[in-house]
Amino acid sequence: MVRTVLVCCAALLLVACGKSDDKETTLSFPRPNAAPPQELQSPPPPFVAPPAFEISSNKSNVLFSQAHDLTVTMPHDSVAVRFATARDACLTDKLLQCTLTSASLTVNTTVGARLQVALPHDKVAIFERRLLQRLPQDGNGKVEVTSRSTSVENQTQSAGDIDRQLAQALAYRNSLEELAKRPNLTVDEVIKIHSELAEAQEAVDSAEAAKRASDSNIVLEQMNVSLEEVLLPPVAGSPFADFWRNASDVLADSTVDMLLRVVNALPWLPVVLVFLILVSRIFRRIRTKAAA
Repeated sequence: MVRTVLVCCAALLLVACGKSDDKETTLSFPRPNAAPPQELQSPPPPFVAPPAFEISSNKSNVLFSQAHDLTVTMPHDSVAVRFATARDACLTDKLLQCTLTSASLTVNTTVGARLQVALPHDKVAIFERRLLQRLPQDGNGKVEVTSRSTSVENQTQSAGDIDRQLAQALAYRNSLEELAKRPNLTVDEVIKIHSELAEAQEAVDSAEAAKRASDSNIVLEQMNVSLEEVLLPPVAGSPFADFWRNASDVLADSTVDMLLRVVNALPWLPVVLVFLILVSRIFRRIRTKAAA
């Protein structure tokens, strides 16, 4: 009887302990989908509006090329000297960093010269100041700029196209070079690869030349200079000199007119001679009959 009571008490204790363990386990390991307690939930972050879209005013990635046209007038004697001075300065002065593109001097009834140079942006004003410096040949004449114009062209699109063409050509050439290194290539494959390599190298050279020209147009500014002499008004002469000049012109015109009349009359000269001979004979016969 006592043993039965002890067994029942032990069974009740075991059941109570199992329920206590289950309760602690349930509290220690909450379900994954269960929401955390209210006091542990952090408040939601404040709403931050996305930044507004702004158009950037930075134009450092925009590429331009500039060209300047300049016309300078000066006395007759200083055109050739100023032309030679500016040309030699562009060729020999390393501080200017000048590239002479073309130069020409024309000497006819008037003297004129043309210069086309490429200069960095900060050297354009220096070159112009040297060009306008007075020379001993100027004398008391004026040296002045009579016309000036500047043109600007956006080169961003063309420069980007050239860069892409160069990158594509280089990538294609490099892939062909890697392909040529493969072993066990047939003779036909080797010939075809080398032919494609030659064409790819030509494309690379052409793209590099175009890029050099484009970079030069962007970095350097073109300057077209026209040197012209000042046309002086004619000097008024004295009335006596004008009279003799006009008289000589009238005499020359009259002489030419007389010569033309003589030349036109030459075919009629034999007819006139025959007529005169006949008339003289007729008068001679009349006189002879009158004397008899």
